Amino acid sequence: MALLNRQQCTLYEEQGYLIVRDVLTDDDLSLVRSAVERHVDEQAHTFYAEGKIAERYEKLPFTHRLTQLYQHRSRKSIGWNREVFSREIYDFGMLPQILDIAESLVGPELQFNGDYWIRTKLPGDSVTTFPWHQDSGYYGDPTPFHILSLWIPLVDVDEENGCMQVIPGSHRWGLLPVGRDDEGHHVPLEELEKRGEVVTLPMKAGEIFAFHNLTIHRSLMNRTDGIRWSIDLRYSETGMPLVWLWKCGLNGFVARSRKNPDQVDAWEGWQEKRRLADIEAGR
Repeated sequence: MALLNRQQCTLYEEQGYLIVRDVLTDDDLSLVRSAVERHVDEQAHTFYAEGKIAERYEKLPFTHRLTQLYQHRSRKSIGWNREVFSREIYDFGMLPQILDIAESLVGPELQFNGDYWIRTKLPGDSVTTFPWHQDSGYYGDPTPFHILSLWIPLVDVDEENGCMQVIPGSHRWGLLPVGRDDEGHHVPLEELEKRGEVVTLPMKAGEIFAFHNLTIHRSLMNRTDGIRWSIDLRYSETGMPLVWLWKCGLNGFVARSRKNPDQVDAWEGWQEKRRLADIEAGR
């Protein structure tokens, strides 16, 4: 895929988001699915060995297996990061068509931030049903620079299984004050739907929802019997301070540099950064 055209970039600048279609193939998505399936399989064997489940549900499909494995758990997972840290995630984040989108919206000196997340939106799960929020609200300190999020469904999504909604232009509202709900989610202190139009975003697997770190968005409840799998990646200009991520050991890497291509980190370099961060944090 080539860089985005001027019209697409202008739409992103005006709306704070952009849907990019016909981007990723099923083979591209298989990189992420393989990392997910490996961790699901690891959990199945652990739960089975601990006597928490009677079988490993190996014949169930990608969209249903984890639901059965988690029947004994009262608290579900909001998302996976370390659990799926792997060469597959590195290769996915380095796909040329993804980097072309990121370069178009961020610039030619690109950093892959360390806070990618696999979202395990299980049927009826309120923990993974995020209310209206801005990503910057979760960063601890205000971020006076642009961070690009790329949200990518691994299955087709609509209003039934928990697609995304967005308020166009809300990235111009600044960082809004929030409280917290019982699930620990940030909750806005005002009725945001009175300030702007709500747009619902049904998407096909592999399409990309690109949005600004200040853009107001949310995900809907999954009301089907299948899992709504997705991954979100983040990119910023190389050299931007990502202190809140480094403190958590979620180090990223240099993903593209037009000025100094030799500075791009290989998979082994990212592994080493993560290893050193874990040692420093005593993990």
